[in-house]
Amino acid sequence: MRQRAASSIGRTRLEKWATFATVAGGAAAGLTGLLFVAVSIRVDVIAKSQELRTRAAQTLALFVTVLFIAVLLSIPDQAQAVLGSELIALGLLNGGVNLALNRRALSSPAAGGTERDVAVLLDAVAPNAVTSILTAIAGILLVAGVDAGLDVLVLPVLFALAGGVWSAWLLLTKIVS
Repeated sequence: MRQRAASSIGRTRLEKWATFATVAGGAAAGLTGLLFVAVSIRVDVIAKSQELRTRAAQTLALFVTVLFIAVLLSIPDQAQAVLGSELIALGLLNGGVNLALNRRALSSPAAGGTERDVAVLLDAVAPNAVTSILTAIAGILLVAGVDAGLDVLVLPVLFALAGGVWSAWLLLTKIVS
């Protein structure tokens, strides 16, 4: 009986996050579209540089992570522990993808001038690791039954959206043909 009551409290709390999921998912979807516009405007420069293509992919991964978080939060009648497990998996997957992309960017032939400067800035400001780690931490807290895991989940969403916007802005404005 106590387990059922705790599960029902967790589900009620999750349902209250529907608006957050809607706003975050909508923002991420819109920003993903704008990223494609930004890349297409500078496609001539970005297409020539594997490093910049990889950094654009990392920016896309930030927005897609927020989309996945929103989708996971929106699944009806889901227990907190299940959501937590999904978030842990998402954090690990996102971290692995970003490590692979970072390795690929660093192994590309050295770009020069502005391309290298933008790539270094993107590497410094894009919060890929922070997003992955905080997503996994939120998941761990939820699996452990700590309701604050939902509150922690706000941080990776904010880091991902802010870092993705900054990265897209750099890709759009700082690369000079």
